[in-house]
Amino acid sequence: MKILNLIILLLFVNYEFIENDSVDNVKIGMEISDFLESKNKEYNIKKETISLEGDDYDIFNVYENSKLIYAVEPDEKGEKVWRIWLYGQKFKTELGIGVGNTLADLKNKYTIDDMSTAEGAVFILVKEIEVGFELDGSKIPREWWNEMKLEELKNDLPISLIII
Repeated sequence: MKILNLIILLLFVNYEFIENDSVDNVKIGMEISDFLESKNKEYNIKKETISLEGDDYDIFNVYENSKLIYAVEPDEKGEKVWRIWLYGQKFKTELGIGVGNTLADLKNKYTIDDMSTAEGAVFILVKEIEVGFELDGSKIPREWWNEMKLEELKNDLPISLIII
């Protein structure tokens, strides 16, 4: 009976959910070698470079049908998964929020906890899940940056990136 329950459970596990520390069965802290071994057959993975705050870092970009869907950023030693960047619309939180949803969608499903800015981007943090939702900065008016008030952001701003 336990085996049957386990099989049923495995059939209903959805690896396309965004969680606090994982997505697509890739978990923060897992070995980079394990990530590469488990996903190389499913996706096209390319070791590339990302520039953050003027410095270049290695990153493993994950492509599906030639589209970048997510990236895995290794830790300083290059051994473990440190951060996961979600670009594609394939992955959603348990409440259905993902890249392409709007600030209004996010507000309707989650409690806004904080807002931060970095490199011309605005990240929204919520209480219920420990991920950052980046809003499309190209759609934020230049004058907003003078005072940077969350309540002045338009609700139709799309989520362009999610960072775990």
